[in-house]
Amino acid sequence: MNAEDLKRLQAHRGFPALSLRVPTHRTMPEVIQDPTRLKNAIRQAVQALKAHGVAAPVVHDYTARLERFQRDLDFRHLDRGLCVFVAPGFLEWHTVSHEVDEAVVIDETFLTRDLVRTLNRQPLYDLLVLSEKTTRFFRGQGSRLTEDEDRAFPMSSDQEASSSPGGFSKGVDPKGHHNERLRVFLRRVAQEVEVRRQPSRRPLFLAGVDRLRSFYQEVSGSDHVAGHLEGSFDHVSLHSLHDSLQPAVKGWLRNRRQQVLERFDETKGTRHGLIGLQEIGEAATLGRVDTLLVEEPYTVPGSFDRTTGRITEHPPGNGAAAPGDVVDEIVETVLEKGGEVVFYRDGRLAQASAPPMGAILRY
Repeated sequence: MNAEDLKRLQAHRGFPALSLRVPTHRTMPEVIQDPTRLKNAIRQAVQALKAHGVAAPVVHDYTARLERFQRDLDFRHLDRGLCVFVAPGFLEWHTVSHEVDEAVVIDETFLTRDLVRTLNRQPLYDLLVLSEKTTRFFRGQGSRLTEDEDRAFPMSSDQEASSSPGGFSKGVDPKGHHNERLRVFLRRVAQEVEVRRQPSRRPLFLAGVDRLRSFYQEVSGSDHVAGHLEGSFDHVSLHSLHDSLQPAVKGWLRNRRQQVLERFDETKGTRHGLIGLQEIGEAATLGRVDTLLVEEPYTVPGSFDRTTGRITEHPPGNGAAAPGDVVDEIVETVLEKGGEVVFYRDGRLAQASAPPMGAILRY
């Protein structure tokens, strides 16, 4: 799932939009329960469609799609939650990495808040794979790595970059000429990377042999590279490239969390540090939050007005029509307004600030 998938699902309008949410498991023996859970959810969905007065042909279409989906689904490779979305002639499903409550919802729109939560908690990063032949640019999102293929990338170096100049007998240094041609090419790469990364706050990782990475940082003037992969990756599969990159991504995330936490400790008690759900919500709607810190699994059932910042909390346990999560709404608001969100799972944020949420303000 990516941001485009989410926007497409959120844009759907039309009754009956059916959403199924089913808890699933990643390990044995718990995974044995999952087919039965899904089967029960499908049975509830069919009953709910009939109870809402949905026409018999539509109910038959939904039932056939759901039953075929269940037969074909490989339950061995699911995460902690399964979300299924059905409309006339349409079925789409996604897994989520957090625990979910079972729910069957029929409405004009799909129930996508679990996808929002998963998407917003996945690390985002960019990867530039340098090569004297073809340089490539990738977007990373959690465990997903996607190559940019457009007017600029993959970008091939000029033939002159590897050709020898004439006149070597007149004192031209072939190696110096080759290196200078590489710098010209990498300067062009750096300019294109800068264009597509503005105003992104995603970390940039460089892959390639040491000489190319050194030249790139020299001509780009960038000292903010998040991490490096040493070696040639011209003939490496996307899967292997992703696996090779993950230690560097995890290391950067670990260091980034520590840096943000230290900065937050310095701002607490000043006009640039904020704690308190309501106060942070109001600051988020005004675009004042530069960095939001959230301790997981912090959730607040309720509604959040993205215009005023008003929070209305609701007790849990309201069934399929339960309210959304205020924390998720604030997270999404901060991201939409260009802020950064850092998540913690080891209790460090709670130890530092008491509340499981804090904010560093722009002004």
